[in-house]
Amino acid sequence: MKKILISNVALPSKKIGSWTNRITKFLVNNPDQFDLILSPTESPDSQYIFCKKRKASPSFLAKVLRKSPVLASCTDYLKVFDKLDITQDKLHLVVIDDLVLLEGIAIWKSKNLKSNIRLDFSFHGHSFILSEKWGHLVDRIFFLTHLGYLDTLKRNEVFVPQIHVVGNGTDSSFFYPLSKEEKAKKRFDFGYDEQDKVLVWVSNNRPKKGLNLFLELSKRLSEKYPNLQTLIIGALLPQLPANSRIKVIGKVPNIDLPKYLQLGDIYCFTSLWNEGFGLTLIEAAKSGNVVVASQNGGIPEVVIGLNASFLVKYPNQLSAWEESFAEAWELVKIYEPNPEMLEKFHPFEVWEEKFLQALAD
Repeated sequence: MKKILISNVALPSKKIGSWTNRITKFLVNNPDQFDLILSPTESPDSQYIFCKKRKASPSFLAKVLRKSPVLASCTDYLKVFDKLDITQDKLHLVVIDDLVLLEGIAIWKSKNLKSNIRLDFSFHGHSFILSEKWGHLVDRIFFLTHLGYLDTLKRNEVFVPQIHVVGNGTDSSFFYPLSKEEKAKKRFDFGYDEQDKVLVWVSNNRPKKGLNLFLELSKRLSEKYPNLQTLIIGALLPQLPANSRIKVIGKVPNIDLPKYLQLGDIYCFTSLWNEGFGLTLIEAAKSGNVVVASQNGGIPEVVIGLNASFLVKYPNQLSAWEESFAEAWELVKIYEPNPEMLEKFHPFEVWEEKFLQALAD
């Protein structure tokens, strides 16, 4: 059997990202799991093959390459498949989080039905619609949450693939809570006073991540809580007022994220869409923060077992966030993170085991 991992995001990756770091670590831990990794890799070799979706307009590609727009977009990947002797070897293809690639490869599979080809899809969103025209050619789908699977089932009148819920995970050796003494020192070095409490927000400034809502919320909370400081990581903002109690950290590599999350007391996850999982949510929790998050997508399943969490049922209402924050504020006064419990909260190793089992099934 020849196993091939397929991505339109470069692997291995040292850049900012959640699943890219997770998959990169998986590939380091399991170097022989895949015979080929096809992606826009920055380090091509005999195993990591450079492939990238075509960016030209679909109509142009279709005309030049005499293919459907989807197949034309997937040309780099399909060329690799066409060089393989698929009449002899079983082919196991795993597409990561790209529906265009999945469709293109499913169409290619339909033209090679006499060969033994298994097609899997590792999905990092919450739910999606799978086309009836080619969806039956997908053999397995790996979901982040059971809620995501159930929502996908509702959205599709026909849904043929077998599924695995593999969850998500992050490295507990990076994301862990500091002792009171360590935290106090790091916060002092960062410019915070002893009585300050720190509200943390991490993401980019895409509308669905709720940055504008969070900024309005932070303004309201600052008026109510005089010793509340706000730390924004990822998004860059225009110049802040001189008296603002907001500090802004731009994009940081995943390996540097813990040192900022460990400064926080409360983490606010203002997602305004059906979130697939919310990896920064578990990273913040594992770093010792009380979590306030929108009750969207798979998030309710993600926080099961995390007592230091509050879900906002109506995430588009600022008053709902204020109510949940008030509860979190009271908890912070007595909250002492349990390192042993947090180490077992969505660790990388559990996800890795589930992912390997899904691939082997």
